[in-house]
Amino acid sequence: MRQRPVSALTILTPTYTEAERIEALEAYEILDTPREEEFDDLARIASEVCGTPIAVVNFVSDTRQFFKAEVGLGVRETPVDISFCKHALLAEDMMIVPDATQDSRFDNNPLVYGDPPLRFYAGVLVRSSEGLPLGTMCVLDHTPRELDAHQIRTLRLLARQVSVQLELHRSLRRTKAALGNVRRLESQYRQIVDSAVDFAIITTDLDGKITSWSPGAEQIFGWSETETLGRPAALVFTAVDREADLAVREMATARETGRGIGEGWYQRKDGSRFWASGEIMPLMGEDEVQIGYLKILRDRTVEYQAEEQRKELTHELSHRMKNVLATVQSIVTQSLRTAESLDAGRDAISSRVQALARAQDILTQTSWSGAGIRQVVDEALAAHRAGQGRIVISGPDVVLSPQQVLGLSLALHELATNAAKYGSLSMPTGKVEISWDVGPDKDFRFDWIERDGPHVNEPSRRGFGSRLIERIVGSYFDGGGQLDFPPSGVVFRLTGSLG
Repeated sequence: MRQRPVSALTILTPTYTEAERIEALEAYEILDTPREEEFDDLARIASEVCGTPIAVVNFVSDTRQFFKAEVGLGVRETPVDISFCKHALLAEDMMIVPDATQDSRFDNNPLVYGDPPLRFYAGVLVRSSEGLPLGTMCVLDHTPRELDAHQIRTLRLLARQVSVQLELHRSLRRTKAALGNVRRLESQYRQIVDSAVDFAIITTDLDGKITSWSPGAEQIFGWSETETLGRPAALVFTAVDREADLAVREMATARETGRGIGEGWYQRKDGSRFWASGEIMPLMGEDEVQIGYLKILRDRTVEYQAEEQRKELTHELSHRMKNVLATVQSIVTQSLRTAESLDAGRDAISSRVQALARAQDILTQTSWSGAGIRQVVDEALAAHRAGQGRIVISGPDVVLSPQQVLGLSLALHELATNAAKYGSLSMPTGKVEISWDVGPDKDFRFDWIERDGPHVNEPSRRGFGSRLIERIVGSYFDGGGQLDFPPSGVVFRLTGSLG
């Protein structure tokens, strides 16, 4: 009997072993982790853009495929031997199965012939930083179908975002592990205090008055032993903690539980503050009778600031990713809402998401610290600069914030696309003049002026692109945008501030 053909795709001979691929997957420690909103959003967008009831972010192990995010399935894993994605791992970058019943690889597959059946599949590979395939960003349907070029491009962009989230997941895990190692080392070092000048070792009597003050304490706090003997240990606490009797409460904890461990702010002789970790314990004399307290402190200001910076960075990265996903979702929703047809909506979504991706690429080069306006303009207009002198650009190369980069990139994409279709760039003689200026108080003005193109009429209806240019972009610059349609050519002016 003649076998049905395999769906057309490029099948590669792996340059890696399956053991190497599994090792790379396990290094991310992503299997069996809880659902996360960032991954769930990617699956939802894939389902909406591709128009499929099912979308999955999955990772394929040697025995199963784990669904980090899913829409329409209701399960978190399935056996790998009935998996579509195990076949996708052998593709160059993407596998499309229009009708699984016509593909011999899925003969007798219970997913294909079950109720309801899975007939259509499209998946883009998600790779490790070393290029090894780990899983897919995929969509499935119960009926045979195809994806158009715009849906395929969007699915590839979403797969790239899965890889970004995966690297962020691993980076945060490694950071936490490194901080955990530091804390364990510090716990060990506390036992070696006799000769450690970076530790403050203080003893007090039962009333909390200082009886000894180590060289490390002198170096950290600034007081000499002579200046501190007989004085209350509360001397080193901040005014707020002294008022709250923290020294007394610490001694009570040590006396009742055998040890008190904590972190907090302390005060030096010169009035400056530092963050320290330490512990207090009963000081025992002969016959195991308590004679006072032993307090050991270590200046951890650098580590504390690093931890706070890490928390701030983690929060900022999460915030930026959510903003990007919100922007993508807004583009999809508004483009479909204002499009004259489904095909037009798909074209608009694809081009706008690609413009957003180009802006993200620029920001990635600077770790999202911002980017020069010249680079933003050049990248946004690269596809439209076929003729010499048709686009004239002038202005100082100032740095824009990440949000300003994204906003201006989208505005330039809309202006350039409109100019190429209907405006000055649609005619050989047409030109565009782009200029910007920054005042002494960081006042910012940006102009787009079209000349020598076709006669311009005021549009009867304003679409999403016009609203984006006028209302949304200006807010990123704490200002506003004005889009006019004089007969000589479209004019856009953006005013605001770079402060």
